Amino acid sequence: LILDNDIIMAHKMNEIALPPERGFPFALVAEEKWGYKWIKWITKIELSDDVNYRGYWESRGYANTGDLDKSFLDQSRR
Repeated sequence: LILDNDIIMAHKMNEIALPPERGFPFALVAEEKWGYKWIKWITKIELSDDVNYRGYWESRGYANTGDLDKSFLDQSRR
């Protein structure tokens, strides 16, 4: 799934450890996704099998998929 969605988790940029302003210790780049799906300063990853789970932005009305070709607002919640 990660490879299919062009998602990259990085700890270096141009062979240099990420500085704090770029997201140290880890940053996640999600090509083809709205910016709220890109993450800096990752220190913990929590897995869930709850299909109804909504993250910080999603629980505030943003779409769960974050696809660039769709509205970033969750149309089903209107």
